[in-house]
Amino acid sequence: MMKREDQIKSLTKKLVQRRRELLELLDGELSELHNSDDAVAGDLADAAVELDYATVNSTLAEAESDELAAIQAALLRVKEGAYGRCVDCSKNIPIDRLRKVPFADKCVLCQEAKESLQDSIRLSNNAPQANPRRSRSTSSRT
Repeated sequence: MMKREDQIKSLTKKLVQRRRELLELLDGELSELHNSDDAVAGDLADAAVELDYATVNSTLAEAESDELAAIQAALLRVKEGAYGRCVDCSKNIPIDRLRKVPFADKCVLCQEAKESLQDSIRLSNNAPQANPRRSRSTSSRT
């Protein structure tokens, strides 16, 4: 069984490789988006297909850009000697988790707590708001 340090080195190599792949993908997708903006559509159907294609490319580029930013942050943690430790609780992130999500910056418990908080905030933001006019009219009747 490999030592944690050796496993971290192996994961770092994977992060560097994935960063290289993403940079190449993003370069190609951004070029395609730029070229699709310059293309003259033959008819309305062609224009609709081109717009759909550009939207998909844009969405993919955004997701890949987010992943690239997470990888860049992970590589910075490697450089600082903090890679593989949770940024919230400072405990070691299990190697199995890092194999699945090499750019993870939180252990499972802290990640779940963050997602639970985000869900709560999202739900509270979507909750129906009390109508202040209705409250005033009800209170004026009493």
